[in-house]
Amino acid sequence: MLERTGGRTQRGVAILVTGARLQRAIGPAAQDVVGEALGPSSTSQGALPHAWWDVYSALRSAVDADPLITVVEKAHVVEVGQDSASVWARTETGEAWTADVLVGADGYRSVVRRHVDAEHPDAAYAGYVVWLGQSALPPSHRDRPGGPDFFPSGDDMLAVYPLAERDGQVTRFGWGWFDPNRNARFRRIGAVAGKRVMRTPRPGDIPDELYRTMATAAGHKWDEPWRSAVAEAFHAREVVATPIAEYLPDRVVSGRVALLGDAAHAQTPMTGAGFEEAVTDARVIADALAGTDSPERALERYELHRLADMRHRVSAGQSFSRSFAGA
Repeated sequence: MLERTGGRTQRGVAILVTGARLQRAIGPAAQDVVGEALGPSSTSQGALPHAWWDVYSALRSAVDADPLITVVEKAHVVEVGQDSASVWARTETGEAWTADVLVGADGYRSVVRRHVDAEHPDAAYAGYVVWLGQSALPPSHRDRPGGPDFFPSGDDMLAVYPLAERDGQVTRFGWGWFDPNRNARFRRIGAVAGKRVMRTPRPGDIPDELYRTMATAAGHKWDEPWRSAVAEAFHAREVVATPIAEYLPDRVVSGRVALLGDAAHAQTPMTGAGFEEAVTDARVIADALAGTDSPERALERYELHRLADMRHRVSAGQSFSRSFAGA
C-alpha cells in the first residue's frame, strides 16, 4: 500500500461507520480491530458519525495488524502504467512498484485517474467551500444529541452532527459551514483555479482577517448553542476550509487499473455517503478479484457492478450543488 502522506493529517471531520457493511469489506479479523478501537457500541449504532481521525486510526491499526499488508508512507506517485502482464506505479523519487493489479484510492486529485480516463482526469469545483470544525457539545444537549441537523441562513447553511465516542457517550459535535460567497478568496490563494480544485488550503494560507470575519458572521447567522462554538473555532483557527470537488465518472477501470472512493466518484458531503460508497467499492473489487485468473475481466465486472450507482450518487449531489451555489 503506497500512502502519499505520513503521520497525522486532517482530511475531514466526521465519517458514518456501519459495522456490518464494513465487516463485509474488510473481514472479521480487521473488523475486530476496528471495533475495539472505536468501541463496539459506537460501531453498532449506525446513526451517529465518528470523528474522522478516530476512523482513520482504527483502520490503520487494522492494516498494521495484517501481516500481508505493508504500508510505504510518503510515497508520492506521479505516474502509472501497465502492459499485458503487469501494472506499475512510479514515485517522484524514481522508485517503481510492480503488481498484477493497481487500485487507485488517491482522492479527488487522483493521479491514477489520469491513466484510467485521460480525457476526463479532473474533478470539478462545485462552487462553494465547506468550513469544517469540531466543538464541545453543550451539556444541555448531551442527553439528546439528535442530528444531523441543517440550518440555512441567507446563502449559507450550517450542518451539525454529534460525534459518537468509544464509550458510547456523545460530548462533541462536528459541523460544516457551507459557504458559496468566498470563491474569489480561494482563487487568490491558489486553492481553486478555473473549474478545478487544486488543493485544500493550509491554515497559513488563510489570512487572520478572514478568520475574524467568519467568527463575526457566525454571531449573526447561527443560533445558540452552535453560534459560540463555531465562532470560538474560527478565533482559534481550528477550522479546515475545504473547496468541494465533484467527479462524475465515465469509467473507473482501464485494464489492470481501477479507481475507488473519491478517486472514482468525488461527491459533495451533503450526500453523507462518501465513506460507505468507498467501502462498497472495496468489497466489490475484492469479490471480483477473488479466485480470478484474469484481473482485467474481474475489474470489468467491478465497473459493471458499480458505475451506474456511482454516477447516480454523484449526480444527486450535483443537483444539490447547482441549487445551492449555482454551479
